[in-house]
Amino acid sequence: MKDYRIQGSEDYTTYVSLIEEFDDSYKVVIKKTSESVTKEKTEMLSKHLLELCVRTGYMSEVNQAQIQMV
Repeated sequence: MKDYRIQGSEDYTTYVSLIEEFDDSYKVVIKKTSESVTKEKTEMLSKHLLELCVRTGYMSEVNQAQIQMV
């Protein structure tokens, strides 16, 4: 599926990976990384909210190779 980067703080980078699709939502893994720590959690994200975040530029699509480099 697709991967996105969330625009945010310079202290950490946050990625969202879509792992499963449902009728009106996605199951996602949110990966937050900084110099010293990486945290992951699994959440549900509505399709409407994902589309809004992409449309406003809050999230931008990235490829898996960009995430692996972190």
